[in-house]
Amino acid sequence: MNKKESVALFFGKVLLVLVLGFLACSRADSEKPNFIFILIDDLGYKDVGYMGPEYYKTPHIDQLASEGMIFTQAYTNAANCAPTRASLLSGQYSPRHGVYTVGVSDRGKTQDRRIIPVVNSKTVPLENIFISEALHDAGYVSAAIGKWNVGNTPEQQGFDVGVSMESLGFKRGHFNEQGEYLADRLTDEAVKFIQQNAENPFFLYLAHYGVHTPIDAPAEMIAKYTMLEEEGCYKSPVYAAMIESIDKSVGRIISTLEELNIDKNSVVTFFSDNGGYGPITCMDPLRGSKGMFYEGGIRVPMIVKWPGKISGGSVCHKPVIGIDFYPTFLDIAGISRPENKILDGISIYPLLQGSGSLSRESIFWHFPAYLGAYNGGMEDARDTIFRTRPVSVIRKDNWKLLLFYEEWVLDGGRDSIQSNNSIELYNLEEDLGEKVNLANINTEKRDELLKDLFNWLVELKAPLPNEPNSDYKPRN
Repeated sequence: MNKKESVALFFGKVLLVLVLGFLACSRADSEKPNFIFILIDDLGYKDVGYMGPEYYKTPHIDQLASEGMIFTQAYTNAANCAPTRASLLSGQYSPRHGVYTVGVSDRGKTQDRRIIPVVNSKTVPLENIFISEALHDAGYVSAAIGKWNVGNTPEQQGFDVGVSMESLGFKRGHFNEQGEYLADRLTDEAVKFIQQNAENPFFLYLAHYGVHTPIDAPAEMIAKYTMLEEEGCYKSPVYAAMIESIDKSVGRIISTLEELNIDKNSVVTFFSDNGGYGPITCMDPLRGSKGMFYEGGIRVPMIVKWPGKISGGSVCHKPVIGIDFYPTFLDIAGISRPENKILDGISIYPLLQGSGSLSRESIFWHFPAYLGAYNGGMEDARDTIFRTRPVSVIRKDNWKLLLFYEEWVLDGGRDSIQSNNSIELYNLEEDLGEKVNLANINTEKRDELLKDLFNWLVELKAPLPNEPNSDYKPRN
């Protein structure tokens, strides 16, 4: 081989290496990440170890927090199950899809309701494009494993696999006739789905039924907590065991991703559908619990982990809300939004990257319905008959305003705003427990937020509960 041929061979090899390297980088850059969304039912803001309580043992969730980003001001789109899930999957506020509550909107006794609530839809319209459908069109395989509760079926809304407690033979509660525990079985199904689709981009929506009532757990797990001292309101061994079962599920999911060597290309999100169940736990220092639109009913634990992309142990204090996941996942995967699809949320990808901020001024809630009281755990409620009455809410910066429709509609509205108790206004930076109502003190801020709230209600064409209930009979 002469010198000219040697040089040509050398540069040929160099070119080959560069081409292969470029192709490898191109494949890596174009590889779509997996999305694993773990949704817990009724898990309270502080019902996990990394939030402070030593009574609850959650080593796997705590590790997830140490390896991902913790969000301290993460909100659900409602204070109960169905509307939160409908908004999360659709990326839209409740007035767009019509799911405001679970079941009917006229909870409680007729004579206790001062106004007629807005009729609730138990089903998101089938034409509403879910996040699963948007991902499916981009080549994702997806599974909805666990609680659904938004009408239709997962398969009708773009999921390739749909698994529920009923399809697994669980009739009611957390155990089947064979003594199998529901959280364990759902995790089995989730692990199987991951193993079967490790070579494809996938979306796993694992929606646990725990820690929702009935409060029940394996006896051997309960036993360890009976030996522990109570820690304030954290004192139920059975509930603690339920939380541990969820923690073990998280551990198994993460271990599976690592064993298959796909953990670094997987975005894992941990979230709850609303605040904790008032009679069994508490959200201190937050006010309220599940079913209330005080912070304890809508602020929840949230973690996002993506190795190499999200700094481990990082903390974000920016307010985010459930409708943000849809545009965020599309943004991360580089997928265009579905044509003619309205998304009310915004991508929080800049927050996950630790750079940039969100341009959004306010977030909103609309609950034109009634939710009956708990048997206990009502200390933080506005009254003892309902966890919440029809209400709309806005959070803007550190300010939060609640508009209660009974007083607004029937007790003089704006003309009597100083005396009718229709408005509650809180500065969350100074009063996280929402104890001091500033509506009649900072009237300028009250009127600013009230104007913004009504503009939003008009923009979304939100139905308002404004008809008096002729069967109402005030209690003595």
